[in-house]
Amino acid sequence: MMDKHRKIFVITQPDVVDTVGGAISVFINFCNMLADNNYEVVGICYNKKQGCPQKLNDKVNFVNLAYYYDEDLSFEESINKFVAENTPDLLVFFFHYLYINANLTSKFDRIPRILMFHSRPDFYFEFIKGSADNLKRLYKNTVAQVLFPTYKSLLPDFIKTDKVVCIPNSVPVQQKTVDTSKENKKIIYLSRIDNCKGLEFLINSFKVIAKKYKDWSIDIYGQAQPEDYLQDLIKLTKKLKLENQIHFRGVTNEPIETFLNYDFCVFPSYFEGFPVGLIEAQSVGLPCIGLQGCTGVNELIIDGYNGFLAAENYKDYAAKIEKLIQDKELRCKFSENSISNAKQYLPEKINEKWIKVIEAVISNNLAPVEIEGAISPKVFPIKKVVNMAKNKKIYSLAQRIFSVSNDFSNGHKRKVVCLLGVKFKLKKRCK
Repeated sequence: MMDKHRKIFVITQPDVVDTVGGAISVFINFCNMLADNNYEVVGICYNKKQGCPQKLNDKVNFVNLAYYYDEDLSFEESINKFVAENTPDLLVFFFHYLYINANLTSKFDRIPRILMFHSRPDFYFEFIKGSADNLKRLYKNTVAQVLFPTYKSLLPDFIKTDKVVCIPNSVPVQQKTVDTSKENKKIIYLSRIDNCKGLEFLINSFKVIAKKYKDWSIDIYGQAQPEDYLQDLIKLTKKLKLENQIHFRGVTNEPIETFLNYDFCVFPSYFEGFPVGLIEAQSVGLPCIGLQGCTGVNELIIDGYNGFLAAENYKDYAAKIEKLIQDKELRCKFSENSISNAKQYLPEKINEKWIKVIEAVISNNLAPVEIEGAISPKVFPIKKVVNMAKNKKIYSLAQRIFSVSNDFSNGHKRKVVCLLGVKFKLKKRCK
């Protein structure tokens, strides 16, 4: 336990007051961990809506800067004023755009900072054009934190040649694990349902072997973003005549209990940060199948040890599914290894890493850290990932010559015609 003399400001995204999500859960757990270790913690956001994150420790002082001062100040004005008045020992920024928007004045250069990256870092800089240059201009006295070793190689040069630490998220140990002695003949996907999650790829892959294993099925859990995307997946399932083997189960509030009813997990994402659904599946002993090029997934799944990493083609992914269907003994082996792998992300282990780094950063004693295994494997091109995240269609050569597809912009579905590489979005909305 630390003496309560270290004051840490943790600056997080605006929607922390009124939504839930992975990064928000990480923020709450991080602040609570610091408070439990006797730091003086101030969680900070700027949101015109009032509120406080649920499950935040009473010892954490939460400040919404939009309401803190009587005068109407911007985020930049209020954070600079608040820092000047309260002199923290450490500033932790949850996202790079918060660091940029704070635009801290040079008089605060002496205050050490930690900048967190909750996903593959190049995604943020590609998604927000010009942000790398803006961050470089302001980047002072800062340590960057990444979730996995491969993420270091995806940082801009001015960051990755400076001080970088690798600290993943934590996952609590589970009291229950799957019963590998029985066979459910059921496969599970449990995560968000959106364009980056590879569900069209999964459905098309399963089609390759579905007739051979009519007694096996896939259950898909998760919230659809947008809802129209889910309807397209349902239509694809019906088109491929898989509606009796692929089921859309909606949202479950008991993911761990749900996992216990399945034989293995499919996780065909193209883009992940720290895939919570995947590591939770491993923590109860489910073998998992992912794609080789997906960051995060290719860190948690060790090919041939606790699951499989497949190439981006239907035949190979189907072959991996078939291998686990056929080989119960292999599933049992992968199950044991999945539980073992998940244990390295136990909260006590991750929290210990954080405390060591925080004390070293505050004391200015953090030496350059060499991250083991920081050579990046082959990953999906970042432009492809960003386009998928923006729900943009990825066109093959044949599709660029001529194709008709759906676009889901602003929650509305429109037809998009691609002719000789030029895309035309029809103005009339499709019913």
